[in-house]
Amino acid sequence: MPNVQLFERASPSFASALSKRGHHIVYRANEANHCPGCGRSHWYIGRMSAECGFCGTAVPLAETARQEAIAPVTRPKNVMTSADQRQFPRMAAKGRKLKLLIDGSPTNFAVRNISEGGVMADQVADLVPGAKVHVRFEGGILVPAVVKWAENGLVGLAFIEPLLLDRSDQPRN
Repeated sequence: MPNVQLFERASPSFASALSKRGHHIVYRANEANHCPGCGRSHWYIGRMSAECGFCGTAVPLAETARQEAIAPVTRPKNVMTSADQRQFPRMAAKGRKLKLLIDGSPTNFAVRNISEGGVMADQVADLVPGAKVHVRFEGGILVPAVVKWAENGLVGLAFIEPLLLDRSDQPRN
């Protein structure tokens, strides 16, 4: 009888320990990368992730990691922001939900207001000022953005390039 190796499934506590310490599978350029799904090493490389050519498992690129070395910037409490300081007028967007891609991983977030230059939304965990993210709109359009501030349960994102928003339903002065 040939030798048979037995492998046991990892316990749930092992998996939770990995997630607590931040274990993530990533594709590293110039290294031998084996698919966590099938073990093969044929990859289609994109801007944010690599996809296995055999089973379709997608893993983020190591080079797209968030930059967290920037210290959080808080705005002084006594300074009021006014519409005069804004480059673009805001449109209320309560109830609108979009996807935020952080290191290529999608996360739902609720939008409070939006303009051609950015969006204010409910805080998403682990966002720090200076982090680069992508906002995925309803049509699947990905828009690169930078986290400008995160405080009091809210986050402000600035789009890298201004958008063209449909303001046809808003009253004109």
